This record gives sequence, C-alpha cells and structure tokens, in this order.
Amino acid sequence: MVYLILCFLLGFFNSSLLSPSLSVSSTHLCRPEQSSALLNFKSNLSISRSIYKTHCLGEVHIPSHKTDSWDEGTNCCKWEVVMCDNKKGNVIGLDLRCSGLIGSLQSNSSLFSLQNLRWLNLAGNDLGISEIPSEFGKLRSLTYLNLSGAGFTGFVPPEISLLSDLVSLDLSLNYGLFFRNHDFNMLVHNLTKLENIVLRGMSLSLVVPYSFLNLTVSLKHLSLSYCDLQGNFPTQVFHLPYLENIILRSNPNLTVYLPETNWSSPLSLLDVSRTRFPKGLPGSIGNLKHLKALSLSSCVFMGSIPSTLGNLTKLTFLDISDNMFQGQIPDVFGNLNDLSSMDFSSNNFSGVFPSSAFNLTSFTFMDFSFNFLQGTLPNNISGLSYLQKLYLYANLLSGRVPGWLFSLPSLEYLDLHSNKLNGPIDPIQEPNLVQQVDLSKNEIQGTVPSSFFDLINLTFLDLSSNNLSDNIKSCMLVKLRNLTVLDLSFNNLLSVTRCSDDVNSTLPMIDQFYFSCWINGSSKESKNE
Repeated sequence: MVYLILCFLLGFFNSSLLSPSLSVSSTHLCRPEQSSALLNFKSNLSISRSIYKTHCLGEVHIPSHKTDSWDEGTNCCKWEVVMCDNKKGNVIGLDLRCSGLIGSLQSNSSLFSLQNLRWLNLAGNDLGISEIPSEFGKLRSLTYLNLSGAGFTGFVPPEISLLSDLVSLDLSLNYGLFFRNHDFNMLVHNLTKLENIVLRGMSLSLVVPYSFLNLTVSLKHLSLSYCDLQGNFPTQVFHLPYLENIILRSNPNLTVYLPETNWSSPLSLLDVSRTRFPKGLPGSIGNLKHLKALSLSSCVFMGSIPSTLGNLTKLTFLDISDNMFQGQIPDVFGNLNDLSSMDFSSNNFSGVFPSSAFNLTSFTFMDFSFNFLQGTLPNNISGLSYLQKLYLYANLLSGRVPGWLFSLPSLEYLDLHSNKLNGPIDPIQEPNLVQQVDLSKNEIQGTVPSSFFDLINLTFLDLSSNNLSDNIKSCMLVKLRNLTVLDLSFNNLLSVTRCSDDVNSTLPMIDQFYFSCWINGSSKESKNE
C-alpha cells in the first residue's frame, strides 16, 4: 500500500507538474517547409499498433495514433498534437508522448529543422536503443524537453547544455543512458532557468555529487532516483529557496546529510529512501511546514526520532520503515489531521504505542510491525474511520483484543500476530467488512465471541497458537461464507462440533482448514484442503 501511494505521488510529480498542454491552435497556415519537415519525420518512423510502456499508464494502453491526422496538403497547425504560434504559423510545440513511434532518431532527422520549437515531448516511444543526437542542441528555443522512456542509450551529448532557455528537462527511464561528469557540469552551469530536472533510472555513476552545487537557484523539482549516484550529496541543495520536490530514492551508495540548522524550505516532497545516512534524523525536519510526503525508509538511521515531526501538519505520507531507530515514539501526531499513510515498521522502537495516532481521521494505512512496542490497545478510539490496513504484528503488545478493531468501517486487513495479547476477544458491536484477520502466536484466552462470526467478508482467519477455550459450532462457521483459509491449530481447549439441528453444515468456499489438539502430551494437527 505504501508503495502504491508513493508511486501516485511520484507519478503526479513526473507528469502533472512537468507536462504542458498543447491545446492552443493557430489561425495561421502552417509554413510549407515545416509541414514537410513533420511529414518527413513521420515517414522515417513506424507506428506500432500494440506498443505498451509501463510509464504510459494513464494514457490509452493501445496508443492513440496522434500522427494519423498528419496529411500532405492540409494545414499542419490544425494537426493533432501540433502547436503553432499565432503570428507566423511556426511550429512551436509537439506532444508525441506514448504515440507508438518506433525507429531510430537519426542526426539528419527533419525534426531538427524545426528550430522554433519550444515544447517537445517524445516520452514513451521506442526510438531504437540509439544515442541522443547532438542535433538537439540546434533547438535553441526549447523550454520543455521530455525524452523519458524513449529507448535512448549511450552518453548524453554535451550539446544539450546549449539549450539555455530550458525550464524542464526529463531524461528519465532511459536505462542505458549515461552522463559524463564534465557534460553534467556544463549542463547545470549553463541551464540557469531550469525548474524541473527528472533523471530517474539513467546512470549518474560518473557524476561527482559535488556537481549539484551548481544547480540553479530557480530549481523546483529534482528527481534522481535509481541513478547509481555515489559519494556525498551536498547538503546545500536542500537549502535551494524554491525547491519543492527532491527524490534521491534508491541510490544505496549515496551518503546524505540533512541540514541541522537554519532549514526553512518550501519542500512538499522529500524522498531519500534507500540512501545512506551516517547521522540521525535532525530536529530541523520539523521546520518543513509545507511537507506533504516524507520517505526515509531503509537509510540505516539510528537514534531516536525528533518530536518536531509533530510540526508537519500538512503531512499526508510518512515512511521511516526499515531503519534502526530506537526508543520511545513521541506521542506528537495529534495535529497531523491530513496524514493518511504511516509506516514505522522494522525498527527498534520500544515503550508504549503513541495513542494520538488512533485518533486521526484520515488514515488509510498504518504499519508499526517488527518493533518492541509494549502496553495495551486503547478501549475506545475516536478516529481511523478510513483505515484500510492495520499492521501491528511482531511487537510486545498485551491485554485484550478490543472490539472496536472489528467495527472500523473501512478496515480490510488486520494483523496482530506474534504479540503478547493475553486478554479475551471483546464482543463486536458493529461488525465491519474486514477480509483478513491474523491474531496468531499470542496468548489470547477465553472464548471466541459469537459476534465474531458476523464478519461475513472474512476470507482469511488465523487464530492459531493461542490459549482459546471454546466449543465452536459448525453452524456459526457456516456464516463465514467467503472464508477460504481458517487456522485454529494449537489452541489446547478449542474444539469444533456440529450443531445438533444442522446435519449438513459445510464451508463451501474454504480450501485450507488447520486444526490441532493435544493427546497424551503431544500435538496432533489435522489439515483439510
């Protein structure tokens, strides 16, 4: 779930923020030489009827053949995805993303004669595993260039740095594409108007991170995930005055230091997951008042988390999973009313669970698994009405299993296995639509309340390895019509018997049933599939 939410945020960053709309058409006639250039460009490429690219999701899976309207003798300013200016009829924009274009973009392509182009989008096509032609440097009027996922390989030509008017550059998802250190230095030095740089998935292994010190102060969006960056990333980049989004995700050999003082920034998205942090998380993180998404997973963070996280009142996504954080989780989340996803799993947190998290109203995902959290779950809560997934397994939680867990109106997945829960399962007042419940490997005592069998959407139920003592009637189990997996094994005093007035109780959907009992000091398990 966390991955999907983050993908949504990154997708918004990579498309909605960076793609201009070419909806303006000119009343002027297209200049004949430009019409010929477009037709020649088209004739040297094939049009696929079945090309499919994962980063074209959101587009039509079978590409809309945007060049079908390109016919000789017609006004090219009226052609689909072509934009002309309103003064001279010059072609100034081409939006050919995900158009099914196949072939090699050669250096003599007529595309490079369109030197009035301001916007060019060739993303999501298949341009033949070829190098980016140096002739792109002729398109000096370009302000927007998107070559994402177009199949380019080799080195980015230094001529790209001649495009001094560029505001947005996207070379992402070209997995065989490299930047030389010198050429990258030229680019960040010359392109002083850049606001958006997206290089996700191309190799920057030859680029010294020190080069990023030359990034223009106008930069707003920087995406460098999966780039094989190595060395120390300069802290000064986080101080850029207009920077709103920075993504350094999955550069495991990149060492990152966040600013510890004087960090005031318009950042709304900060993703440095799967990089290396030799220091802890600084309290200055709480100064990012505009932050909406914070991903710090798998960074080998140590120490405690600062209480200043509670200052991030606009936060919607928070992931600090798979680190070495320790100590008490500060109970400072009461004001994070927009927070919908929270992942603190796979750390060394101890102490009691932060109770304020249970009262937030926007949560859809919560994961605190694989920690050392203690204490009991609250008897009552006032939030979590939108929570879909709750994972608290592999902790040291004790006490009862409160009935409100099974009354949360949106809950689909509940996992509390491998804790120290020892009280009974409380009666359920308003059974919800939960589909999967795992309470196994606890010390839960008492009976299974009859209201538990009103959870009619259950497909998976694991109550194994507890101390339940009950005689479950088959006519109660029959109510769970959607159940496919049922595990009741290793409960000493738990039995299943047929109802006296029901000679034909069956579970029509179940395909895995586990049950065991103790006979003469040894366990005997039965399994029915």
